[in-house]
Amino acid sequence: MAGVLALTGCGKSDKSAAQARTPGMIELSDLQKAFPAPTPEAAASLDKLRFALRYRQYDIVQVELDKLAHLPNLTDAQKKATDEVIQQVKQAIAFHAKPPQ
Repeated sequence: MAGVLALTGCGKSDKSAAQARTPGMIELSDLQKAFPAPTPEAAASLDKLRFALRYRQYDIVQVELDKLAHLPNLTDAQKKATDEVIQQVKQAIAFHAKPPQ
């Protein structure tokens, strides 16, 4: 019984750790899941977005997210995922703009 309780406790801590993001980091997994079979236009934006994030080119990231957000026929899950990444990008820009302490 103690083993079952220990495993249950581990599941909870892993879940809360997964939800907590590192400041300034952008998580794309939900966005990628929201576009399982993207249109060619969405696929191109997602590719440019990933590349730009690798090099912290936030201006390009914002342009590509704007393109994604304004695609016709987006599902609610796609809109939500896009909006979440837009907020993460804004936070990352603010985080990286702070002078080092």
